[in-house]
Amino acid sequence: MPTNVSGYNPVFRSFVQFAQTNLDAGEKKAIANATVQTPLDGRKILAISASKGDRVGAIFTRTAGEQRANDATRTLFLRSVVNLFGGASKIPASVREALNLEDFGCGKPLTARRIMAVKEAIDAHLSAVPDTLDVTVEGQTVTFEKWHYERMVDAMPESERPRGLAGRAQLATQLQTLLASRIANGLTILRDVRAGNGNLHRATAENVSDLTLALHTLGLRNGEKMPNGSFSVADPDGKLAKWLDTSPDVYLRSSSHLEAYQKMKVDGHANMLRGIDVPEGRHGLMAGMRTVHYGTIPDINHLEDADGCGPKRRLFLKCESHGAFHNTAWDKDMQAALSPGMRPREARDGDWAESLRHAFSFIETRGVDPTQGGARKEHMTRNVKEAYKKAVDDLKAAGRKDLADILASRNVEKGGAMLLLDNLNKAVAADPDCRLLDTIAQDLLRAAQQDAAGLHGAPDNRLGNEIMIEVQDMA
Repeated sequence: MPTNVSGYNPVFRSFVQFAQTNLDAGEKKAIANATVQTPLDGRKILAISASKGDRVGAIFTRTAGEQRANDATRTLFLRSVVNLFGGASKIPASVREALNLEDFGCGKPLTARRIMAVKEAIDAHLSAVPDTLDVTVEGQTVTFEKWHYERMVDAMPESERPRGLAGRAQLATQLQTLLASRIANGLTILRDVRAGNGNLHRATAENVSDLTLALHTLGLRNGEKMPNGSFSVADPDGKLAKWLDTSPDVYLRSSSHLEAYQKMKVDGHANMLRGIDVPEGRHGLMAGMRTVHYGTIPDINHLEDADGCGPKRRLFLKCESHGAFHNTAWDKDMQAALSPGMRPREARDGDWAESLRHAFSFIETRGVDPTQGGARKEHMTRNVKEAYKKAVDDLKAAGRKDLADILASRNVEKGGAMLLLDNLNKAVAADPDCRLLDTIAQDLLRAAQQDAAGLHGAPDNRLGNEIMIEVQDMA
C-alpha cells in the first residue's frame, strides 16, 4: 500500500513519492523506518526541515539528531539509485550529473531540490523511447523509426507505461506487440475491402488508423518511409474509398490537395475530399498525426463511361496534424459530394480548436518546399514543373498557343505528372505531326525519371513524389 506522505516535510515527501514509483518493497520499508511519530507534527522525517534545507549556514543550526537522520536518509537515497541501475558504474551520465556525486558527502543536506532533480533525470531516462523498432508481420520484418511511434507512447496514460529500469525493454516489447497486431489488422482490412468483404469491418477511427499503419508498412517493405506526405493507393473500383465513406466519424471538407480533381465526378457525386479524426494514444496515427485526409484520384480516361473507375483510379490518403471539421466548403457543395448512404458526423467539442490549429498549420506551410525534410507529397516535382513551363514557353514561341493551352489546361500544376501526361496525349492527338511535341515528351519523360529515380510505383500513375502502393503490394 502506498505510504501516506501527508504528514512528511516537503524534502522527504518528494523522496517517498519517488520511491513508491521506482523502488522495491524492502527499500520502501527502510524509508518508512527512517521516520518517527511526533506528537505535534505527525509522522515525518528526522532530517533537515524545509526551513533549513537550502539555507546558507543551515549546517550550524541543525541538531545532532537531524544531522544523523539526514546522513542516513541521504545514504539510503544514493543506495536506492545505485541499486536501481544495478551498480554505481551503470548510473547514466544524466542521472550522475543530477546527483552531483562529488557534492554528496557526509554532512551535505538532502534537499528537495536535489531529490527532484535526480527524480526527473531518472524518469527521463527510464521513459526513453527506443530509436528504432523491428516489427515482424507475416514473416517479414520492417524497421520503424522513433518518429513513427513516439507520440503513441507520449499520449499513453502514465498508468499504462512501464516503469523502472526494466521498463525500457518492456516498453519496446509492448510497442512491437502492439504495432504487429495493429498492422496485421490493417492488412486484413485492406485485403478484405478490396475483395468485396468490407462489411466484415466497421470503419471506426481505430480500424482506419490501423489501415494507415498497414500502408506505412507496405511502403517500408519497398524501402520507402514518410515523415510527412501522402499515399496513393491503387483502387480501380473505388472499394477502399467507399469503405472509408461508411465511417461514423467521417466528414466532408475543403482542401488544397487534389485541386485539379475536385471538380470532377466519381461514383455519381462531386469529388470533394473527406476527413476522419483519430484520437492520439496507443491506437493513434503514426508521427503524432490526428486526422486522416482522403479522396479519390479518378481514372481521367474513364470519367464519362465509368464515372472515374478504371485501372488508374487511386485512393489519395494523407495523415495530418489537425482535423478540419470547420472549413470553407459550402453546405450545397457538401450535399453534392455525399456518396450513397454516407452520413457525415455532427460537430463535436474540440472541433473548432482543431480546425483553427489546422488553419495555422496550413499558413505555416505556404511556400515551403514540398520535399523538405524528406516529405513525400503529391505536388508536381521540381524538375517536371520546370520542364512543363519550358514546354509551354517553347510552344508559344513556336506559334502553337493552341497546343500550349491544351498542355496547360485543367489546372495541371495542381494535378501533377499524371494529369500532365494526359494533357500531353491530348495535344499529340490534336496534332500528331508536331515534332516539337516529340521533343517536349522526351524532356518531360527525362525529368519525370530523374525525380522518380529509386521511387516505387508505376510512373504513369504518379502525381509527385508520393508513396505509391500498387495492387501487387497489397496481395
